[in-house]
Amino acid sequence: MALRAENLLLRRYVEKAMVDLPALPTVVMQVVQATESDISTTSEIEGMLVADAAITTKLLKVVNSAYFGLPRQIVNVNQTIAILGMHQVRNLVMSIGVLNALSSPSPRIVEVQKAFWQQSFAAATCAESIAKSKGMSKKDVELVFIGGLLHDVGRLFLFTLFNLPYQEVLKESALRNEPLESVEERILGVTHAQLGGILGEKWNFPEELILMIQNHDKIPVGGATDHVYCTHIADVVANQLSTPDIVGTANDIDPKAKLWLGYSDEQWQELKAKTADQVELAKEMLGVM
Repeated sequence: MALRAENLLLRRYVEKAMVDLPALPTVVMQVVQATESDISTTSEIEGMLVADAAITTKLLKVVNSAYFGLPRQIVNVNQTIAILGMHQVRNLVMSIGVLNALSSPSPRIVEVQKAFWQQSFAAATCAESIAKSKGMSKKDVELVFIGGLLHDVGRLFLFTLFNLPYQEVLKESALRNEPLESVEERILGVTHAQLGGILGEKWNFPEELILMIQNHDKIPVGGATDHVYCTHIADVVANQLSTPDIVGTANDIDPKAKLWLGYSDEQWQELKAKTADQVELAKEMLGVM
C-alpha cells in the first residue's frame, strides 16, 4: 500500500511534529500548576479562568450539559468550583485546553475528533466507576477521571495532524487484526501512548497522569499503580464500545489488571452497560465543546 512506500517520509513528518508540539493556552498551564499546590485558593483559580473568556464560556457550557446532570444552572466559575471541586474543574479546563490546542478547521477532522472525545468520555466515566468501587480517595478518583479522558491524547494528535495516513494505520490494524500500537511503531516509529507521554511532559501534566497516558495500552511487567490499572481497564471497555476506524484492533484486558480488578462476570457486564449509558450523555456535551 502507498503508506508503506511513504513510511520514511511520514516518520520524518511525525518526528518534526513532535519537536514543534502545540502549546496549551496560558491559563490552562496556570490552572494545572496552581492546583498541584496545596495552598492555592478557589479565588485564585477563579481569577485565572475569568481572564480567558473563551475557556470560561466553554467550561460553563460543559458543566451545564446533561452529562453532569446538575440540578440547577451554573452561571459563574465560583459556583462551578464550589459544586464540582477545584480538581474536577482543573480536569475540565485541561480537556478544553487540549481541544483548543489540537483544533482543526476541517469539518471531516472535527467529526473524527467528536468520535474520539465520545470514546474518551466513556473511558473517563468507566475509570471513575472503577476507582470508586475500589474505595480510592476523592482526589484519586478525580485524577483517574482525567486519566481516562486524556489517556489517548497522542491519538488525538495523530488524528488532527496526520488524519489521512493515520486512518490508514487504523485500517491496517483492523485488517491484520494487529494491535494498534504495533502498527503505529512499525509505520510511524512511535506509538500514540509514547507520543501522548511526550505531550504530557511538554504541557507539565502531573507525573501520575503522564504514567496513565504512557501505560494505558500495556501494563509494565512489574505491575502498575492503581491509577494506571483503572485507566487501562477503562480503555479496554471504551474501545469495545467504539469502532475499528477510531481504535483499530484493541488489546484485551491485561491479566494483571483483571486480577487487580477482581470483578465477577456480572460486575464486568454492569460496568460496560453503565459506561455505554454515559456515552449517550457525552454525545450531547460534545456539541458544546
